[in-house]
Amino acid sequence: MPNLRDQLDAVAGDDAVRREILARRPGLVAALTTAPAAATATAARTTAAQRIPFAAELGMLDDRLAEAIILREGRPTLLVRGGSFEPPELAQWRARLMPYKTKIDRAIAAVGRVEVGFSAQPYVGTAWMVAPGVAVTNRHVAAEFALRQGRGYVFRSNPGGRRLAPRIDFREEYLDNRPLDIAVGRVLFLAGDADDDPDLALVELTPAPGVVLPDPVPLYDGPPRPGAVVVTIGYPAADHRNSAADQARLFGGIFEVKRLAPGLVVDVVGEGRFTHDCTTLGGSSGSVVLDVETGAAVGLHFAGEYLSANYAVSSAVIADRVRRLRTIGPPVLIDLAGTRLPEEARTVAVDELADRTGYDAAFLGTGSLRVPFPRLSAALKAAVVPVRPEATGADRYRLDYTHYSVVLHGQRRLAVFTVVNIDGSEIERIKRAGKDLWAFDPRIPQATQAGNELYAGNDLDRGHLVRRLDPAWGPSAEQGEKDTFFFTNCAPQHADFNQRLWLDLENYLLDNADTRGFKATVFTGPVFRADDPAYRDIMLPQAFWKVAVMINDATGALSATGYLVSQAGLIADLEFVFGAFKTYQVPIRDIESWTGLGFGALRTHDPLNAVEGVTAVRELTSPADIVI
Repeated sequence: MPNLRDQLDAVAGDDAVRREILARRPGLVAALTTAPAAATATAARTTAAQRIPFAAELGMLDDRLAEAIILREGRPTLLVRGGSFEPPELAQWRARLMPYKTKIDRAIAAVGRVEVGFSAQPYVGTAWMVAPGVAVTNRHVAAEFALRQGRGYVFRSNPGGRRLAPRIDFREEYLDNRPLDIAVGRVLFLAGDADDDPDLALVELTPAPGVVLPDPVPLYDGPPRPGAVVVTIGYPAADHRNSAADQARLFGGIFEVKRLAPGLVVDVVGEGRFTHDCTTLGGSSGSVVLDVETGAAVGLHFAGEYLSANYAVSSAVIADRVRRLRTIGPPVLIDLAGTRLPEEARTVAVDELADRTGYDAAFLGTGSLRVPFPRLSAALKAAVVPVRPEATGADRYRLDYTHYSVVLHGQRRLAVFTVVNIDGSEIERIKRAGKDLWAFDPRIPQATQAGNELYAGNDLDRGHLVRRLDPAWGPSAEQGEKDTFFFTNCAPQHADFNQRLWLDLENYLLDNADTRGFKATVFTGPVFRADDPAYRDIMLPQAFWKVAVMINDATGALSATGYLVSQAGLIADLEFVFGAFKTYQVPIRDIESWTGLGFGALRTHDPLNAVEGVTAVRELTSPADIVI
């Protein structure tokens, strides 16, 4: 079994993941005092990369040079089910992968298991679509069913003299026994077995009538980038060359089905070759090494050494070989430059916002019906962006728009909270006018606002905190709707965010609750945590909260309810499914503890206020579950 020092060294090359593991497992901290782990691990990997000779023919390698577990901690292997990968447990990996889920899923569909009919070894590796009708795999995988004959290639025969029948099954997912087999019609290219030859083969597929082949994975146009986030997609099998304990922990006894394993490009170790640290095993040969940001293949995995490095043929080598097959056309190439181009942002001048008065604390009434700004903790006061440095109180840091206001966090570059007045009786159902154009607020430094660069080329949604139609009421309805498209009112939300229920909450309260005048005041914001994962210099919130305040028409008093949508375990003793956002009604006092905000007397108008402990939390499956 690996000791604590080994486990710490194993993730030292990835500081963000290492910090999260140390936070989750305090016992590992002791290892920090015994050696400079990061230097040790980096040196070990560099030495191994320089020491191990490259060989294209797997049969020429000894047992230590096969697909391998490289890092014992921080490099999960995720099952693929229903054409997508299961969300990783570590928040850092969720932040690195989930923004590119659409691109990754597209590549998942193009990866299949190489199977050989009439062979004693029915499954020999992995392959993936690289051009229309053409799949790429390793030379040593294709050599199991094909060999060179003269100027071409033929399929081998089994000991009984029967010709082998290779095929690629593009499914083979866990607990899914529906095959998606495509026959290999012929071998187009099989590399030589010299040390300098790439471990590469290209095969042509022959689909049955009516069967549509998966789209090819584009190739990355450029050299491998050390430190780039990548995933391998393939079919790892139980492998005696790797630790049985590590395999049991990482794979849970489930092998030979489609999996995705995240990691990083480690180093370039020769012309057309690089190393990576994704978790692989025997059967992963031929896996695609996918650059997640571009959705393009950066390489073809072929070999590795346990706890040292995995090896891949670079995309440039693959592209060159595909180009030489004149009958199939050139490969599709994608570079990094084309993936981060931000959308255009509209420009707003300071004087255009001069008449904005923002949120009205007396919107619901005066006296006991007045709903003031929340109190900020000392830490929040130090972190918020000053809008009017000369002012005192809330006026110092509130950004006013039509019917709503925002308080912005300077370091997180996202709103601490928004608060909006909603008059449901005067709402204008303004249609969305084509493409959304967001704007920076010119009254504060642009560097304190997260713009389109955060959302370019990924699956992150620019989520409205104040909903688009909430301030769109009365004579200034059109201006109110347009004012919601400021980056100060925007927060990154994952593709699987439970938006429908979250958006329906306010509609339900306004339309169905026994409220006076269909009026409401709604506070919304993210839950900022120190362990939120970082992405493009922004720490991504894993939860959002909402407090809705109205007048109960029967009592004439305020009614205030709190809500949380989250994929993280913020609430003790509740089970959360990683990656699956759930919506809860929660006590306002809990929102105060998570955010550093103080809602004062609103706590006394909360129907959950009298309920102590976690039993006060209610999971919502529909708005009808709300307690008012």
